Amino acid sequence: MLAGCGIGQGDSAGATPLAAGVAPGTGLVDASAASQAPWLVLDLDSGQVSGQQALPDLATNPAYRDRLLVLRRIPFQAAALGQAGSAFARQEGEVPATRAVAAGAVGAFELTRAQWRRLAGTAPWTADVLAGSWAQRDDLPATAMSLVAARSALAAWSGAHGRLLQLPDDDLWECAARGGGAGAFPWGEARDGGAAAWALTADGAPPTPQPVGLLLANPLGLHDVVGNVWEMTA
Repeated sequence: MLAGCGIGQGDSAGATPLAAGVAPGTGLVDASAASQAPWLVLDLDSGQVSGQQALPDLATNPAYRDRLLVLRRIPFQAAALGQAGSAFARQEGEVPATRAVAAGAVGAFELTRAQWRRLAGTAPWTADVLAGSWAQRDDLPATAMSLVAARSALAAWSGAHGRLLQLPDDDLWECAARGGGAGAFPWGEARDGGAAAWALTADGAPPTPQPVGLLLANPLGLHDVVGNVWEMTA
């Protein structure tokens, strides 16, 4: 599952990605105003990108789940990452730290099936679906691709369109998922029933993936960073 992508401009070999690993302030190669806007809207067919100060129709415009890929700009910052040993769902070897996270742009939604087909021309989820009408929806998150397939598809699209798309690294994704805060979840620390307003999880949610963006966004405007399906990073 693609959590989001970095974006840059130029030929695929020499493009400067607006993504983790790039020094702060590099941005787009042409230093356009789009690189400083909080929202970036990428046309997956043409490769054109525009910067937007606000997207009031984010929840209602079906194009943002199909031809257009909406990304939220994450500025360079020192971010709280990781969890302490006693924290819920801590992963082995995880430690709390404050690290410098390079600027990037992360998808507002989990990448949809419609968007993956425009990027890669494939439908890997057809071999890994459950019976039911939900399996036919294009606004469901794209699933069942491998890391190799994701990297290959993004590289091929970047080469064809002169813009660099890539998976975010772990630090950029975690910084975006936390929504700019230091809590274990985008809404804080609570794991009670209130989390249902934010996350589709195994606790009471439907047993299959759901259309992207149904629940509340985190403080950065990103949806489904917790729940629905697992997300892939670099």
